[in-house]
Amino acid sequence: MESPFGLQIICSTPGDVSRAERGGATRIEVAGCYTAGGVTPSPGTIKHCIEATALPVIVSLRPREGHLVYSASEREIILHDAEWCLEQGANEVLIGGLDGHLNLDIDLIETAIKRFGGQHIMVNRAVDSVRKPDQAFQEIAHLPIAGLASSAGAGNAIKGHQKLLDWQALADFDIFASGAVMPSGAARMWTAGLSFFRATARYSAGVAHEGRWFEGELYPVDAKRVGHIARAIRRAIDAEAHAENQTEESDEKPSEDSPGAETASDKANG
Repeated sequence: MESPFGLQIICSTPGDVSRAERGGATRIEVAGCYTAGGVTPSPGTIKHCIEATALPVIVSLRPREGHLVYSASEREIILHDAEWCLEQGANEVLIGGLDGHLNLDIDLIETAIKRFGGQHIMVNRAVDSVRKPDQAFQEIAHLPIAGLASSAGAGNAIKGHQKLLDWQALADFDIFASGAVMPSGAARMWTAGLSFFRATARYSAGVAHEGRWFEGELYPVDAKRVGHIARAIRRAIDAEAHAENQTEESDEKPSEDSPGAETASDKANG
């Protein structure tokens, strides 16, 4: 049975993928270097994560850490990696960047659409980094892409969810509320009218071993945290369905003034 909502969990290892799926994810995003905000994963990581699940896999493509203004060679790297990921079986690639004026790099997105088909392209949160997110959205609203990850330029998804609702009404693609998505916020956003969510659901696993030249702390995906988000959304769905049923039942009850409505007094006098 197809899920009524989309929950995309950002993973960095096949173990993350397994835990995300066990917790109730409906889609898997693969990204490397979580502590650096996510960069393009290694080929081996991508291949093994795709093989680890039957869920749709989206690969996040960011050729380096740091700002999103890419050079010509970095843009070609993104497109080269996109081609390879899709050949390996990824369903979509998550891309985006800024131009030299800190506007959305529309040329990069349109080039990817022409090369690979819009159904394989999801636009990342570069939209949230521009000076005028509404203007950036208008530039992509008509494009035949698969989805957009965004907080509508706000600090997190719940702060931007009203604007995301406005955007979703204008777009034919799915908009994934992104940025600090928590269980209560996800439930609230579902009730408001959003259906797609993107979250990390990670925790600090501490330091099992720390070497002299590297940081040893890990931040794996937590199946329980994924589950908390999924269950919160399902509870919101159930509450909504219950309210609708109550309304329907109320509408079906005959009123005292309606023909055929018989009061206790009528019965007694009949």
